[in-house]
Amino acid sequence: MLSDIRPRAHQRYAGLPILGSILDEFATWSCSRGYALGTVRNQLKAARQIDGFFCQQGVQRLKDLTLCVFETAWRHYCHNRPNIAATVRKIESFLEELGHLGPAALPQTTPTLLELDRYASYLRSVRGLAETTIRAHTRCLQKFLDPIEYGNTGRALADLTSKHIEGFLCTCSRRLNRYSLQHVVAHLRAFLRYQYQRGVVRTPLHETIDTPRVYRLEQLPRCLPWETVKALLESIDRTNAHGMRDYAMLFLAAAYGLRTCDIVSLTLDDIDWRGGSIRIPQRKTGRSLLLPLTESVGDVLIEYLKRGRPDHPCRNLFLRVRAPSGPLKPTAVTEVFQRRVLLSGLNIPCQGPHCLRHSYAVHLLRQGTSTKAIGDLLGHRSAESTCVYLRLAIEDLRDVALPVPELRNGDLFPKTDAAKRSASTEKRKGCSRPHAKTSTSLRSSLAGEIQEYLRLKHALGRNYAIEGRTLHGLDAFLAEQYPQAQAFEAEMFNQWRTTLQHLAPTVRRRRMQIVRNFCLYRRRSKPREFVPDPLTFPAPHQPCAPYLFSESEIARIISATQYLQPVPRCPLRSRTMHLAITLLYTTGLRRGELLRLALGDFNAAEATLRIQATKFHKSRLVPLSSSVARELTAYLALRRRTRLPMETNSPLIWNGYGGPEGKAYSGSRLASTWRALCRSLGILNRQAKPPRVHDLRHSFAVNVLRRWYQSGEDVQAKLPQLSTYMGHVSIVSTHYYLPFVEDLRSEASNRFHQTFGNVIRTSTADSEQNEPEGTKRGQAQ
Repeated sequence: MLSDIRPRAHQRYAGLPILGSILDEFATWSCSRGYALGTVRNQLKAARQIDGFFCQQGVQRLKDLTLCVFETAWRHYCHNRPNIAATVRKIESFLEELGHLGPAALPQTTPTLLELDRYASYLRSVRGLAETTIRAHTRCLQKFLDPIEYGNTGRALADLTSKHIEGFLCTCSRRLNRYSLQHVVAHLRAFLRYQYQRGVVRTPLHETIDTPRVYRLEQLPRCLPWETVKALLESIDRTNAHGMRDYAMLFLAAAYGLRTCDIVSLTLDDIDWRGGSIRIPQRKTGRSLLLPLTESVGDVLIEYLKRGRPDHPCRNLFLRVRAPSGPLKPTAVTEVFQRRVLLSGLNIPCQGPHCLRHSYAVHLLRQGTSTKAIGDLLGHRSAESTCVYLRLAIEDLRDVALPVPELRNGDLFPKTDAAKRSASTEKRKGCSRPHAKTSTSLRSSLAGEIQEYLRLKHALGRNYAIEGRTLHGLDAFLAEQYPQAQAFEAEMFNQWRTTLQHLAPTVRRRRMQIVRNFCLYRRRSKPREFVPDPLTFPAPHQPCAPYLFSESEIARIISATQYLQPVPRCPLRSRTMHLAITLLYTTGLRRGELLRLALGDFNAAEATLRIQATKFHKSRLVPLSSSVARELTAYLALRRRTRLPMETNSPLIWNGYGGPEGKAYSGSRLASTWRALCRSLGILNRQAKPPRVHDLRHSFAVNVLRRWYQSGEDVQAKLPQLSTYMGHVSIVSTHYYLPFVEDLRSEASNRFHQTFGNVIRTSTADSEQNEPEGTKRGQAQ
């Protein structure tokens, strides 16, 4: 082979002192792996320089080559001559296959590596973990053992404390998100549990490690409009083998919703041309999925097999187009997707091909396909995995949204004109008393521990705003009342709890629980420290009964917003409150979700609101009814004419008290205006107080349910849509908002009678007909 490639200079290559004897076989090996002749010639040129470098390193024979020598050569050329460095790796792989490469020098054994090897053997033999999982454990634990200097002293684990673990987690949190940090905590817990069982660690530290909270359904599925998916596929150039292979892979991802690992694991034997089916070996679930082979998919595969697939003995369906030929890795599909998105020029924010799987599911869902069928096509083992896509079924969810209530005939202010004036000149009870500012400096003996506690919780992804204010208040109390105290005792806690008497029992209980959690944190390092007894806390009270607004009451409140007088810093005050109450009632938003909305969260084309990072870090889409979308569009047009801020990050419920750009309404300001409107209209609850803003969310759920009953809908089938619309993980959370009110009772009773009344009456009549004649005659007598 060498004489064919270099007919004039093949003797010079064969005469190289170290690599000359294997260059002929190496050239044949490179050609068999799909390298072009020009590439093989360049590899032979590089081999001459590599041979000279080996001689400079003192290598005299081929047998003297080791992995360390090749590593040295690669490091020498990798920065200045990357082509030669690549040839170093290829010659190394060739010699490894032939078995001519000497063993590498044994790595230096350290106490850390010995301990990790012992733990890896435990994970492999006792717990039965996969090798990839074991490598993830050992990589994480090596980063933990090095800072505590495990290799320098034999008592590093015996002297381990919670402070070392918390410091390591705080360090990891600077580069990891909550999801990745959760794996770090799991690795640490398993390792410390293993060491505690061996007796190396004397205290069960694995039970004291806090974990970051990760909630279900936090992020919306990343999907693309189906037109964008088709535009991406059409933009691929299929005039060459590279384009035909990329098109076939992305077409399968879009046509069947396949994962990247499923695409690269397909083989020629998985396609049943006569039976018209294709078998998908799913690596994630370990099962095979049998799907019909559609005509469009069959045509794409036939074109690829005839013109795009290289002639190779490997049975994998998709192979490398460039040398070295062979099967693809799962990362190859991601690289293909990113490259084709870049070449298409489309505005596709997604960075991975998994969005095609989401797009396929959402496309089927919007076409009316049932979730059961979608789950079967995607290979889901649980229906909960498929229900994730219900959050993107915009048109189905739009049926949940309520329209803008219309004001019927009647007086808006049924009492007196004084009530009308009170709507425009309400007293600012919520703003008359300035809020106490929380001091950022801690002054008590617990200052250092409070800072460490909050820093740990923030590192784990917790917000801890309320908890921080409570602990700052405790610190201020201790600094003032017990400036010389060095310990936190029961007497101090009892004195502090007396300062909470002005609060509701539920609020007092929550703040005491915050302090108790902090005391439990202190007990980890100080076992004799005081911890409050939860049995002495105020008893939890039942939540107050919500006030359920009727449509006419909401219409009156919305109409009453026109009497709100504008102020210099909020010229659209009445229109802003009009929109705020309309959105709260027709969509069931939480007050905080409404106030965090920005102009960029409104999609005018789809008439949806995007709720981001709300309760439990969740995000969702809230479709609006047509009447509400018109109200919102008119409000934005009015803002534009008034020349108020219209940036995408500008608050939707805007006022000018935050400077030139303004800010959103505060919760107390919105609540005070709401209470004034309810009071002026005489809308009061059983305690003769204005209803809460949160009662609008309860009213939304009940009114949606009432509308479904009246229109004859299948309420049980509709409840998952209501739960998804309101941002709940399960229907159980939605049931809290659905009390059995009187009109719902009558609607449910009427429906039950219409459905089952005839059955019951027929059964009774049949029993009378089947009764013996003598029995009927005796009863008549």
